[in-house]
Amino acid sequence: MDIEAKLRSEAGDVRGLRMEARLLDAEGAVSARHEQSLSFTARESRATATLKLPSAHLWQGTDDPYLYRLSIRILDSSGRIVDSVEQAFGIRQMQFDAKRGFVLNGKPYRLRGVGYHQDREDKGWAITTADVEQDVATMREMGVNSIRLTHYQHGQAIHDLADRYGLVLWDEIPLVSAWTLGDAKEATPDLIANARQQLSELIRQNEHHASVASWGIANEVDFGNSLPAFLTSFTGAPPDPLPLLKALNRAAKALDPSRPTALATCCEGRLFAPGVEVPITAPEADLGGANRYFGWYYGKPHEVGSSLDALHAQRPAQALSVTEYGAGGATTIHTDNVLGGPVDSRGRAQPEEYQSYVHEQNWAQLAARPYLWATWLWVGFDFASTVRSEGDAQDINTKGLVSFDHKLRKDAYYFYKANWSEQATVHITGRHYTDRAYAVTDVRVYSNTPSTQLFLNGKSLGTLASCKQHVCVWQNVRLVAGTNVLTAHGSIQGTTVKDRVEWRLSPARARTVRIDSGALVAAKSAIGLYGSDNFFEGGEAGSIVEPANFGKPATPISIAGTSDSAVVATYREGNFHYRIPLENGRYRVKLTFVEPSVAGNARRFSVLANNRVAIDDFDLGNASRAAKTAVVRSFSVAVAGGLLDLHFKPITGQAIVSAIDVVR
Repeated sequence: MDIEAKLRSEAGDVRGLRMEARLLDAEGAVSARHEQSLSFTARESRATATLKLPSAHLWQGTDDPYLYRLSIRILDSSGRIVDSVEQAFGIRQMQFDAKRGFVLNGKPYRLRGVGYHQDREDKGWAITTADVEQDVATMREMGVNSIRLTHYQHGQAIHDLADRYGLVLWDEIPLVSAWTLGDAKEATPDLIANARQQLSELIRQNEHHASVASWGIANEVDFGNSLPAFLTSFTGAPPDPLPLLKALNRAAKALDPSRPTALATCCEGRLFAPGVEVPITAPEADLGGANRYFGWYYGKPHEVGSSLDALHAQRPAQALSVTEYGAGGATTIHTDNVLGGPVDSRGRAQPEEYQSYVHEQNWAQLAARPYLWATWLWVGFDFASTVRSEGDAQDINTKGLVSFDHKLRKDAYYFYKANWSEQATVHITGRHYTDRAYAVTDVRVYSNTPSTQLFLNGKSLGTLASCKQHVCVWQNVRLVAGTNVLTAHGSIQGTTVKDRVEWRLSPARARTVRIDSGALVAAKSAIGLYGSDNFFEGGEAGSIVEPANFGKPATPISIAGTSDSAVVATYREGNFHYRIPLENGRYRVKLTFVEPSVAGNARRFSVLANNRVAIDDFDLGNASRAAKTAVVRSFSVAVAGGLLDLHFKPITGQAIVSAIDVVR
């Protein structure tokens, strides 16, 4: 171990002193030692020493985060300690392999974790060490072995805790998205100097922490001309980030040649509208990091896999990580079917269940790609973020797996706990969705126990074993009117783990099915409580409403012929079925149709109920006389086999429906 001690003497003339360097093991015994005399006349000087350790106990991440103590003491001629410095010291080797991923002490070690913002609801940034310790405990319980410290320098507390618990860190400076103002094409000298200073301080403050793996020099500076208007506005070609990145990369290597630089990108390889151009920035750092929100801001959740494969193929020699992925989740907003309609990633329709769906789908792809040296989901905790009116919050980014007060854990938290932690986990999802819309529902349980048994009101619904991704699903569970108590039991090595939730089903909803077609989250109704789109097979969801954007709410719309414009503004169209589970009996079916824009004779279809024609050759355009006008048709039907199959069958164009009411 090569040691450099920086020395300062107010007297300016130092003689007859000794510097003692000792490496102490976890029990305090001396593992290595070196002494040398000191003599210098300048006010400041440096002394170097070398410690040789024949056999080292390595720092092995969360498996064995072994720490020595490095002690440097200045002694006078009588052995009195003049000054001393002591710090934790871990001995390890970190490598980043483009094929094998992260390698710790010669063995592949997959990094999985979260991005971490240090604010919280009641304190902002005025947090204490105890707050940080609490956050680390929450993350460790979930099973993380790495943390991305975003998007600025974090304090010593998190670094000390990471050393102690074996958490591998990505450190970075706050060069985020924009680095010029107005139409300026280059960063100002002051900004460049500031960025270099922050990078220097970041490295000098944290270079001795065993947990620190890389130095992040920027985040998402590759928007190009797709940069959101709320961040900046410019005309013509956007500024080029490459000169600044090259300068910071050189500066980091000069300060600490032992660690690689890293960079998080947003946009390379994404499908943009015509005319959007983004710079390729990833080669300006040693390590690649991709922020990719498939299933949230763009694309389907499973498409993240092929996107990463394309990036990996583009630069097969550069180690690649996923630095952000995820979705917003509001614990007071819920859906009965995550595929029922489009998510409103910049608006209010952000149900907790959809967040879990995105993480389940994303993680299936990420876990299957061993070339990724790390993955960090976005984000550990909800955090403050202006211009957002999203989910059930204002000026809050709700992508956290834990709420802004750092107390309430969302369902997705337990998905990762079941997959990442060795601690026995059994968690029934939907615990915050207490008042249910439908009598029949699937029950999902995150469980890493070998087998899991589910009970409803004391009656067993069966046992499931070896559930894929530790997600166990009991399908078509029928609830009763009133209170429904669900309990799930799992056992590991003789220890039983249980979870319990209570759901309520009102008598009205027990005998009625009201479906807000095409809606991920059911709109509020003037006549009854609707559930989100569910029980469908086929078709595509659509909406007449213009979606929300950052700081701009969705545009409401008035539809003639109804007092439920918000409900009937969404729709399902195509050739599709609704297969609705019902108790046998006689029902009245009311269907509401709204023509979004097409003129008469362009849309004709029939509706079949259990293979019998209920509405024949329906011409919606002629029936409504004008677009955006509600038309209602009703009929009676007998259900004998526990299922009502409504088939919306096109004749010309696409069949369509906006709301379905089925009453006993």
